[in-house]
Amino acid sequence: MIEIKFSTDIRGGIHLTLRGHAGAAPKGEDLICAACTTLAYTAGQAVREMDTLEKLMKRPKIRIQKGRATIVATPKENAVAEAMTVFRTVQCGARVLAHNYPKYVQLHTMHTKN
Repeated sequence: MIEIKFSTDIRGGIHLTLRGHAGAAPKGEDLICAACTTLAYTAGQAVREMDTLEKLMKRPKIRIQKGRATIVATPKENAVAEAMTVFRTVQCGARVLAHNYPKYVQLHTMHTKN
């Protein structure tokens, strides 16, 4: 099961975490894992580009490994809408996967974590 979480914190950070494996097919052939990995890499690259363009208050946290990913961005005030669009777009993709493959993907959205 892949668990995908989106949240925000009181400092303006936007968080995405993915944990687990779908187990829908053998390693290297699991399309659900591949789809989740693609979402993580998309979010990571978009956040990296925002950092390059100096749209973040501090360096982002981007860690993508087998079976887990963590992406945290804290946008500057003038880039909050852009950052939220990035994360909401990735969240839409995650929502589709969770809806179509509930046995393999769970989606959690939370607001404000410390």
